[in-house]
Amino acid sequence: MPVYQLFPEPVYFSRLDRELTKGELKTINAQKIKTYKNVGNTTSDDTYILNNKALKNLKKDLYKKVLDYFDKVVCTKNSIVPYITQSWLNYTEANQFHHMHNHANSYVSAVYYIAANNKIDKIIFHRPSAGPQRINLNIDKWNTFNSQTWFYTVKTGDLILFPSHLTHGVDRKKKEETDTRIALSFNVFIKGTIGNKLQLTELIL
Repeated sequence: MPVYQLFPEPVYFSRLDRELTKGELKTINAQKIKTYKNVGNTTSDDTYILNNKALKNLKKDLYKKVLDYFDKVVCTKNSIVPYITQSWLNYTEANQFHHMHNHANSYVSAVYYIAANNKIDKIIFHRPSAGPQRINLNIDKWNTFNSQTWFYTVKTGDLILFPSHLTHGVDRKKKEETDTRIALSFNVFIKGTIGNKLQLTELIL
C-alpha cells in the first residue's frame, strides 16, 4: 500500500553554475574582522552584504535560484515579485555552533555555503510541530514521518532555500574541526498583490 507525504515542507537544494571570483572571495573574507557575536558563532556587521557592489553578480545569480524556487514550489498566479531583503555572513569556528532559530518577517530563507566540508558540516531542520509528544515511542527505523529533526550534509557551493518559518540550526563543531565554516544567508520577501479581492483576502504589498 502507498504511503503519501501530506503537506511536506520544501527544502530546495541547488548550486551556482560557477565558482566565486577572486574579487567576491576577497570581499567576503574582508568581512571576517567586522563581526559581532551571535548565539554560538559570529555574524558579519554588514547585514545587507549582497548590496555590496563587488557582490552584484553573485546577488543576480542567487536571485535566479530564488525565481526557480518560486516557479517550482510556490506556483502562484498572483502578480508578485520576490526580492532579497537582508543578507549576512555567518562564521563558525571549532567548538562553535549555530543556535536553533527561524527567520521572522521573511517568506523564504536561504543559505549559500562559501566554505563547508561535507564530511563534518550539516544543517539540521526541526519539525514545525516539535515539542512535547502525546505518545513517545522508541523508534527502530527513522524516517521523515517519525523524526523530530532531520539533517542534510552540506559542502562548499551548496545553496539551500526553505520556508522561513522552518526552525533550523547547526551542531557544535568539534575542537579538532579547525576549518571555518562560512555561510552566506539571506531572506526573501514578496511585493505585489496577493490574495483574492472577492474572498476579502487581497493585500497589496
